[in-house]
Amino acid sequence: MTKKVFLVAGGTGGHIFPAIALTERNKKYKYFFLVDKRTEGLVSERKIKYYKVFSARSPRNFFAIPISFIKIISGIFQSLILILKHRPSLIIGFGGYTSIPSLISAKMLGIKTLIHEQNAIMGKTNRILSLLSDKVAITFKTTKFSKSSSVHTGIPVRKIRRKKNIKKKGKVLLILGGSQGARIFSEILPKIIKNFNSDKLKNIIIIQQARKEDKSKLIKIYNELGVKYKIKTFFRNIYDEIGKSDVIISRCGSSTLAEIELFQKYSVLFPLPSSMDNHQHYNAMEFKKNNACEIVDERKINYSSLSRNIQEKLFFKKNLNFSNKTKQNMVKKPIEKLIDEILT
Repeated sequence: MTKKVFLVAGGTGGHIFPAIALTERNKKYKYFFLVDKRTEGLVSERKIKYYKVFSARSPRNFFAIPISFIKIISGIFQSLILILKHRPSLIIGFGGYTSIPSLISAKMLGIKTLIHEQNAIMGKTNRILSLLSDKVAITFKTTKFSKSSSVHTGIPVRKIRRKKNIKKKGKVLLILGGSQGARIFSEILPKIIKNFNSDKLKNIIIIQQARKEDKSKLIKIYNELGVKYKIKTFFRNIYDEIGKSDVIISRCGSSTLAEIELFQKYSVLFPLPSSMDNHQHYNAMEFKKNNACEIVDERKINYSSLSRNIQEKLFFKKNLNFSNKTKQNMVKKPIEKLIDEILT
């Protein structure tokens, strides 16, 4: 009989996409997703069996404590019912507060558990859950606050299906802002592009992920500059866009960095300053050890210098130094093998 595995992921695409990638890389098991309202749309459009489970963030004020408590207790009861119904052999938490009720329920029923930490600094929820979990998997070998017994697995990413002889009508600058796009890039990119040499502008294509409310403004600016562009709020086939890009501008979520690394593309990285524990900065620093990139503080941008660097990489591709082996290939043990070991 095929063993069942619960994958618990909610909050952002950064939690859900590694879980989805895992199901594509390891098809030995029957998977069920436990998600929250925010990530339901990302799984509902795929042929994935999922359930929505209640949970709650740490309350920001005293009056929110009762509501958070009720949601977590409700999530525990939901999880207990689902576990008793499906009898999974393993429950994997991919970070975030959504994992709390399901991992607690698994512990109560004696179900094996594994948590995966995507970032270079272990999140507060995973720090707590790591005390309850049987195994801990980490993306970065030097993940701060992780247990010494943690297993370096890297982060699950989908396999590349390479397309040969991609024909382009210019140099492609790809801008990624995370699953919801990035407001700051809609402000920064026009300033970067305006510093480009005029003879270069007609030979570039901007492919940008942007918020819906920023699209019309960007279209107007790019039309005025005479730049070719494609702007979307979300790219469903992001590998196609990464594959044909020449330079990528991005935030520093671990899933996005792993995908950039997979394709070995030069990137200009803007860590989100407000990320929890400044983890995006540390993600970028770890990424830079094996990848050609520039890390930029969005609060201190030298637009002239930055534009010059991007143009150089777009048109001349100088000094693109990548490690011969990516971190994905240097991992101690891919998560697929760790799961097989746990379930053997």
